[in-house]
Amino acid sequence: MRIVEAALSAPADGGILLCGPEGVGKSRIAREALSAVSANGGETRWVAGTSAARDIPLGAFSTWVPSGTVETVALIRGVIEALTARASGTGPVVIGVDDVHLLDDLSAFVVHQIVARGRVRVVLTARDDTPIPAAIQEAWTAGHCDRLDLATLTCDDTRELLSAALTGPVDADVTRRLLQLTGGNVLYLRNIVEHEVATGAMVRRDGFWRWTGEPSVPPSLVGLIESRIGTLPEPVGDVVDVVAVGEPIELGALTRITDAAAVEEAETRGLIMLEPAGTGIGVRVAHPLYGQVRRDRAARTRLRRLRGLVASELAASGDRDDLRVVVRRAALGLDSDLPADADLLLRAAYGAVWLADLSLADRLAQAADRPGMGAESNLVRGHALSWLGRGQDAEDVLAAMSTVDLCDRDRARCAFLRSSNMLWALSAPQRAKELIDDAAGTVATDARDYIDAFRTVYWFATDRPQEAVAAAKNLVPEDLPVAGTEVSWVLTQIAADAGRTAEAVSVADAGRAAATRALDAPQMKFNIADAEVSALLLAGEIRRALDVAERVRDQAADLPGAAQLLGTAVAGRAALGAGRLDLACSLLQTAADGLSVAHAQGWGYRYRIAHITALALRGQTPEAAAALAAHQKVRRAFRSLDHEQAIARAWVAAGQGAVSEAITIVRSAADRARAAGRFADEVLCRQTAAQFGDTASASRLRALESVVEGPRVGVAARFAAALRDAKGTDLLSVSAQFGEMGDLVAALDAAAHAALVFRRDGKRGSALAASTRADGLAEQCGGACTPAARQASEDLPLTDREREIVMLIGAGFSNREVAERLFLSVRTVESHVYRAMSKTGTTTRGELAALLPLQRRPGLQ
Repeated sequence: MRIVEAALSAPADGGILLCGPEGVGKSRIAREALSAVSANGGETRWVAGTSAARDIPLGAFSTWVPSGTVETVALIRGVIEALTARASGTGPVVIGVDDVHLLDDLSAFVVHQIVARGRVRVVLTARDDTPIPAAIQEAWTAGHCDRLDLATLTCDDTRELLSAALTGPVDADVTRRLLQLTGGNVLYLRNIVEHEVATGAMVRRDGFWRWTGEPSVPPSLVGLIESRIGTLPEPVGDVVDVVAVGEPIELGALTRITDAAAVEEAETRGLIMLEPAGTGIGVRVAHPLYGQVRRDRAARTRLRRLRGLVASELAASGDRDDLRVVVRRAALGLDSDLPADADLLLRAAYGAVWLADLSLADRLAQAADRPGMGAESNLVRGHALSWLGRGQDAEDVLAAMSTVDLCDRDRARCAFLRSSNMLWALSAPQRAKELIDDAAGTVATDARDYIDAFRTVYWFATDRPQEAVAAAKNLVPEDLPVAGTEVSWVLTQIAADAGRTAEAVSVADAGRAAATRALDAPQMKFNIADAEVSALLLAGEIRRALDVAERVRDQAADLPGAAQLLGTAVAGRAALGAGRLDLACSLLQTAADGLSVAHAQGWGYRYRIAHITALALRGQTPEAAAALAAHQKVRRAFRSLDHEQAIARAWVAAGQGAVSEAITIVRSAADRARAAGRFADEVLCRQTAAQFGDTASASRLRALESVVEGPRVGVAARFAAALRDAKGTDLLSVSAQFGEMGDLVAALDAAAHAALVFRRDGKRGSALAASTRADGLAEQCGGACTPAARQASEDLPLTDREREIVMLIGAGFSNREVAERLFLSVRTVESHVYRAMSKTGTTTRGELAALLPLQRRPGLQ
């Protein structure tokens, strides 16, 4: 709308042409623009091109054609004068012409003349897949009109729009399914969402909008789609229906199943589209809803027969054993007239897990559960259900299995899967330990790799990393399908926390390779990537962390459900570590909201912590505090994530003004990390304390330089030392080093502390330069607002304790609440308040609090 309004007000422009696919909102934007003109005292006209009027000269402008005139030039002149004349006042005249690609030649000439004369402005709309009349093209190419191309919605656009329209977060799978169905078309999206909400298929449950069952296209939209498809000859209908059940289908296969001439006609009619597919050409329906409507209208027996034809064609192809083809063959076969092939179904179930289509894996494994197939179908089904967050369903499947006829290794594998599900999906670590211990008594010593693998995972999950490493001593993760990738994740994270960065990266590389070979769920690869990103961030190898996160997000982009969200989550954590706070807030909110639907105690919990930290760092303290309070109500029985929780709590406390409390929180977490051997976590906690102004960690950070790998520990040690010694020049040097490392928030705080030191030393020019650097870094961060940055931007004669108390008063705390939070007496708090008022000339608590606003500065919104 800003672009449109600018074009309508520019002296040299005649208006704007809005182009884009059908349904992206061109007409809506044009009408909104005209409404804005009317609201500001202007006059508007609205014209719409139609197929019916296309063969009638001046058909679109029939309302303005002067009566009694037959000569063409006079008709055109009369229409132009009627359209451009002001009825009253001196406001502008703006003409909206919808669907200019449907105008007859004379109507198009009228538009061209109006634009060329420049007496009024126009807002034109046109589809970008249809030829535009030459007169309209000339008006645009001659520079008389701006052009704005509107695109279909992306996945992020769809999520944001759905959340706004439905006033609440939407399950990630809902967003994915709707985007696939509508192709990003806003018109189709609105119709389907309104229909599904009205019928109760889309409901809000546990705070999130969810969509159950198969989509149904509302009758009004069916009519629109069918009018676009038109009446089809039977051979062309066969082509569209085959593609609808089997897309993407290879062009050669389609012509073998149907008729080559009919395929050409279907493409000419715009019903199918061709796209590169490996070394061949793939075919899809031109819009997903075309396929949905055709499937809804067709007889089930016809659809079953067509699916069987496509599945048979795939089975005869040269790439029939390609994993993706195997999954497609089996999925088509499930709902076809072909006889069931249990072996194919089982192979496809493993493939569906690898492709992150866990619901399909469950269906395929369930269909493969036939006599003589052994335990494999139940094992893969239980594995898929657990990853879906359906822990109790997974337990029901795995607990019901008979292990009598299994070999020791398979019995141990079954115990691993069941215990792992009990630990992560059902949050019952003690019961998980009991299950694995019981299984250990039934398995021979030489077949206990899976037992040791789970014990590795269990000790890690219960925050006992030394025991985890000991349990993994004799394991070779690459030799343990499924379990090996989980062990690799555990060992990567343990090495990351300890500060052994090279080891963490090496284990992560091996774990990813093992996950691919073992056909494990890609979610596990993303867990490993998250641990690798942790290692690199903790080490200060921030650009490498961003590279890993970018690669992971690309890999996750086309995957369904939680897998896609995990790519977003890892990218969000990397952005947070780099200080790109606006991006981090967006990515982490998307991930935490989506993953909380089915994994509230797992991934949702884990990434909510990072989201809270990002909010607090941006100065969105009330939102961060509210999110922290809700987060703390979630009961979690594994992995305390102690240092991350402490850092989030500390930034929230500091944002509220309780800086001394924030220092206490992170210093205590640093001591706990030290006791547990998590030395890289300790470094980050002590660096954070220094960012709050703590000067007590310099010697300990210096000692950690010989223990923790990567540049962070050295820079953090120099930061703490410069802060302790109050050396402004050294602090500026450290700020530059943090910037080179990629930690922009730490660079900001070091510069801010430098400004404070220079100010105390009376070096006003140096203080201004340091403060200016801090302001610039805050903007680079996307709106960082830390205590040090706030203090550097102020020039108030307050002590640190007075500033802290004033901030807490501004957050709404009473004197008694401030005293309780800071472990002071009420009388002491009152004395500090009185002195602060005396220094600043304020007379009320409200005036005093207003001097130190909690929110980030207006320039950094």
